[in-house]
Amino acid sequence: MSVVDAVLSNPYQVLGAVQIAALLAASVLLVYPTVAYAQNVAYTEGLVGLATGFVLLTISNTLGMLIDNDVIAPAIESTAAIRSIMNLGASVVATIGIYYFARQFIRTKATGFETTDEETSGGFEDAD
Repeated sequence: MSVVDAVLSNPYQVLGAVQIAALLAASVLLVYPTVAYAQNVAYTEGLVGLATGFVLLTISNTLGMLIDNDVIAPAIESTAAIRSIMNLGASVVATIGIYYFARQFIRTKATGFETTDEETSGGFEDAD
């Protein structure tokens, strides 16, 4: 059974194929500028983490679709374990990427919250 036959035999697989295409596009759109213009990109580590998360999610969905339709590894009955492990890896890598975005704003040694007491009434009274 070819991939096209597998997709056309089940209409829900069309949605899966569209999702894989969207994830692949998002992965490419994150990876290309990060690699091609790395010296000009701020938060390169964060973008690499997010891009790696999208790539792992794309691989997870692609492998799941191919295994479920017996295109590859027909001996495997269920792809739940494979998808779960790949999705866990994708979420961990994406979380690390998000940490790299936010790390300069995270204060771990603060003992309390900063408060400001401003005497403003709000509104547009002072607008010029």
